Amino acid sequence: MASSKSRALTRDIILSAALELVDDAGLSALSLRSLGKRLGVSQAAFYRHFPDKAALLEGICEQLWRLTYDRFLALVQGADGVHDDAAPGASATASAPDQALQAQEYIRQYANCLRATLQDHPNTVILLMTHPISTPEQLSLLAGVLASLARSGFTPTTDTLALITSVSVYTTGFVAAEVVPPAGTSDDAVAKPGSAAPAAAPTPAAPSEGADDAVVAGTEDLMAVSAMLDPADAAALQPLIGEVLAGKWDFSAQFERGLEAILRGW
Repeated sequence: MASSKSRALTRDIILSAALELVDDAGLSALSLRSLGKRLGVSQAAFYRHFPDKAALLEGICEQLWRLTYDRFLALVQGADGVHDDAAPGASATASAPDQALQAQEYIRQYANCLRATLQDHPNTVILLMTHPISTPEQLSLLAGVLASLARSGFTPTTDTLALITSVSVYTTGFVAAEVVPPAGTSDDAVAKPGSAAPAAAPTPAAPSEGADDAVVAGTEDLMAVSAMLDPADAAALQPLIGEVLAGKWDFSAQFERGLEAILRGW
């Protein structure tokens, strides 16, 4: 007979615990056995919802998309009054040029929401990169978002889906560069929320006391490269090196600039 803990397990409880485990210990630490230990149940208790680890990984991706879409809809609803309970046809459909601009703004907001979600859960970045939206549960989440926008007068098209796909790939790749530990450094390397690459590096002369290791390492690496250059090459690159060391290389600004380039060229 199933224990009371097993009977009380819901799909949402399992996915929340799985995401917490990955956040705490990394993706390699996740298994049905380790998750069962965290929840105080045998791994057999999960089979009703997740027959194997592959299904559990897809469920974690679903959880990440849910967090992203909830964040996006909260932002959009607060900005322009999109409401799920609006009557069909309540808002006039925008003209084609307005639709294009509206789509770009929605995608811009979506990309920033996805980036924020992945920065909150850096150990899941590679998982999401290698598991595109494909399950019925994941697709239904996206459909719900598009339906909510449609009720506000925006008309989603296949071009909208293509733009979402391209921006999703760009965003996950960019965040990977920000937060994923270098491959091959350690089997136990685990990223922590807030471990994104520094927005701006301090000057080499006086890195702030207690500065993030990545900030100090990045500054030291650049100084080492400068020292290795031929003097003539170093002199030619001095304006660039000086700008980076002065804090003019900003990851957030670069993300926005790349995103704008995609949107302008679409």
